[in-house]
Amino acid sequence: MSSEQGRPRFRRRAKELPAPATPEALFGELPRTPGGHGALWSHQADILRDYSSAEFRDKADVALELPTGSGKTLVGLLIAEWRRRFFKHRSVYACPTKQLAHQVWEAAQAQGVSAALFIGRARHFDDRDLARYEGAETVAITVYSHVFNTNPAFAGAQSVLFDDAHAAENYVADAWSVKIPVGTSQFSGLIDAFGEDLDRHLVARLTDRQAPESEVRLLPVATVAKRTEALDKVLITLSGDAKHRFSMIRQQLRSCLFYVSSHGWYIRPMIPPTFDHDAFTGPVQRVYLSATLGEGGELERAFGRSPIARVHAPKGWERTGSGRRFFVFPDLAETDAPVFRPFEQVRPAEDKVSDESDTKTADGEADKGGLVGQLVRLRNKCVVLTPDDRSAQAIARTIGVPAAERYRPGETEAGLRPFIDAERGMLLAASRYDGMDLPDETCNIILMHGLPDAVHLQDRFLITGLGASNVALERVRTRVVQGAGRCTRGPRDFALVIAVGRDLQRFLSRTDVRAGMPPELQAEIAFGRENSEVPAADLVALAQSALDRDHIWQEDAEPYITELRNEAVKEVPSYAAKLAGSVRREIAAWQAAWQQDFDRASREAVEVLNHLTGQELRPYQALWAYLGSAWASLAVDAPAAAERAEQLLRRARQAANRTTWLREIEGPGATAGDLDVLDAEGVDGVIAALATPRLKSAAKFNEFANGVIRALGDPDATGYEQALVALGDLLGARSYKPQGKGRTDAAWIWPSSWITIEAKSEQKAKGDVSLKYIRQANTQLDLLAADEGLDKPAPGSITVIASPRGIVDDDGMKVARPHLHLSSPTTLLALAQRTVRAWSEIRGAAPAGVDGDGLRAVVQETLAAHRVLPSQVRDDLSTDPIRR
Repeated sequence: MSSEQGRPRFRRRAKELPAPATPEALFGELPRTPGGHGALWSHQADILRDYSSAEFRDKADVALELPTGSGKTLVGLLIAEWRRRFFKHRSVYACPTKQLAHQVWEAAQAQGVSAALFIGRARHFDDRDLARYEGAETVAITVYSHVFNTNPAFAGAQSVLFDDAHAAENYVADAWSVKIPVGTSQFSGLIDAFGEDLDRHLVARLTDRQAPESEVRLLPVATVAKRTEALDKVLITLSGDAKHRFSMIRQQLRSCLFYVSSHGWYIRPMIPPTFDHDAFTGPVQRVYLSATLGEGGELERAFGRSPIARVHAPKGWERTGSGRRFFVFPDLAETDAPVFRPFEQVRPAEDKVSDESDTKTADGEADKGGLVGQLVRLRNKCVVLTPDDRSAQAIARTIGVPAAERYRPGETEAGLRPFIDAERGMLLAASRYDGMDLPDETCNIILMHGLPDAVHLQDRFLITGLGASNVALERVRTRVVQGAGRCTRGPRDFALVIAVGRDLQRFLSRTDVRAGMPPELQAEIAFGRENSEVPAADLVALAQSALDRDHIWQEDAEPYITELRNEAVKEVPSYAAKLAGSVRREIAAWQAAWQQDFDRASREAVEVLNHLTGQELRPYQALWAYLGSAWASLAVDAPAAAERAEQLLRRARQAANRTTWLREIEGPGATAGDLDVLDAEGVDGVIAALATPRLKSAAKFNEFANGVIRALGDPDATGYEQALVALGDLLGARSYKPQGKGRTDAAWIWPSSWITIEAKSEQKAKGDVSLKYIRQANTQLDLLAADEGLDKPAPGSITVIASPRGIVDDDGMKVARPHLHLSSPTTLLALAQRTVRAWSEIRGAAPAGVDGDGLRAVVQETLAAHRVLPSQVRDDLSTDPIRR
């Protein structure tokens, strides 16, 4: 507003120049600041040219592949601004988090893109900015939750861009997901609402705070449908965000899946029903900016949308990479120091590490955190990436970081700025594997602890309950790849990546995992593994050399990494095409289920199964066959639905015959005749063992059981192998230690299947399982067959290497036979404890004189409840195949 002699004058807005024909041409017209990009990278220009072609510009759904460090934000801003100006669209740029939205808004300011930031509560949005957005005068930068919401803030958008779409699954599904933590009235209320439909042993485990979170149960679809009214009465009492999310699914509660563990309930449709959400379907175009497009339909499942046209990264980009990383694996170093276990530093009663604790690091504690602490302290700043906040806090405490130097992304409106501006500090980025840019010298060290394999219970059920890890593999791999790239955002950036924790190290050791990564990253990980097998002091010195990028690094490391990169090839697993082929039908099935057209949903499930062929996808086949059967059962009036339900249930049982989740869903009402052969053999074996003299009296049993637990609890104990044999007896197997060279330490033999245990419990946790041990374990089933006078082992038999080491030698993984699995002494001890509890319960429930069908029913139900039937034991010990 100007004035003349004190009087205001009317303003005249400067006309915006007509938009050029393409987003690429728009770049040259933007009034960027010195902080903006002066020129497009060649691959950015290539992507924008491809997008501008008739093939993609007018498609309803388009995904752009822009790997980490390739300048994805600038490309997205140019498209959003171009569509606003060229088409006069209300244009929205959506980010997963507030912190990333801040980051994008700052980039827009630097580049001269007209943009307004909309985060926080919608009622606090600036009215002037809203008016400019509604008039297509500015791009709205916001978060996913303002799109996927009961009351979307941008319901009238005409173009929407979704940043970090590869990480969107949780953010999109959240709108239709209800999480109920243990300890709330609703947690126990849902248990009560299911009533006798919940097995009493499951209820006992759900209410046991010490129960492992890894056990996740999917509740039967039919039971949910039967109990909908009672469930609604519990869920209607929710408050806050949970209340709003429940309102999104309330009318379709019968169409949701109910997952439960001892830590909470999780309720959602498997694929989010975005088709029923106008704020998502209304725009003329949806653009997905993704670091990876995936090969198995992951993007389509995350957004519930198919087909999505794809603009792939330019050829050769995956061999270019962004910056350089030196991966170090402290647990492979040659040292007698204990493995880095941050939770051992936390008092057992603590569920949280207080921010106020450890406000100072005491003098003389420079060695706090052992080797990992030494590596972290090579620079003043470090980012900690963990699957959960408790782990991140425990790490900071273990390493001795004062509370004043601990930061969290998005904790304030300033986003990452407090950490960036600080002289020293640790950024505790729990579950934040994406959306944080720390380029140049902002931060050069990343500590990754734990594997981000299950951000919610549906993921955990797919991986641990169903055994369908192949389906979730791409998402997990993407999280790890993205996390490792937080500090290498440009070609000259460098980062030290410290990989800690058995699950993460095991994951990065798997050849199938690494083969699906870009060649540059394959080379960096292979180089890091090889150079971590050195004395601890040498590893610290090498890390220092890498961070300094001195002549040793330049002369030794860079040429070798380049050589490894040139040899590496990114591979796509054969089953990925089958998953991609089924995704359209999967989405259609869940859309039908959401509309409660269960007959159509069931028929679509049959079409899904026509794509999901092959052994690798058997667990996923089993789930879809079960869903199809359950939906057909709900379609009571549809012709042929009942017959289809029976056929699909038989198909589910066949596909799930090596797992236990389906039998758990079908419930405890099965008779002994319904047990599979292997479990019937286990029940027979336990009944026979109950009558043996050494286990018949209470005193003898207690002495025997306590001895087993004691020996398995002490991996160095001389009686460890004998305890494994004794555990096999309690599991109803014919159990013994074979005599002779190269034989197994314990053989558990049921007539239809065997388990052999190779105990390496005495090993230290550092280092890997050697090629020698793998070769030895490879032959144990064959030797056992020879000892038994047979030509070959029983079908489905497995060999388990019980070792505290979470990593296997690279050559060992190459020669490992398919029946080899890695487990830990801790897992075997937990199995023994469950087995002893089951025996104690059986002895109490079946007093002397009870026999026949009465005893059989008690034994069967109790073994199943404690997860110690032979098939359940095999499930627990075969979760980590050495060769994938």
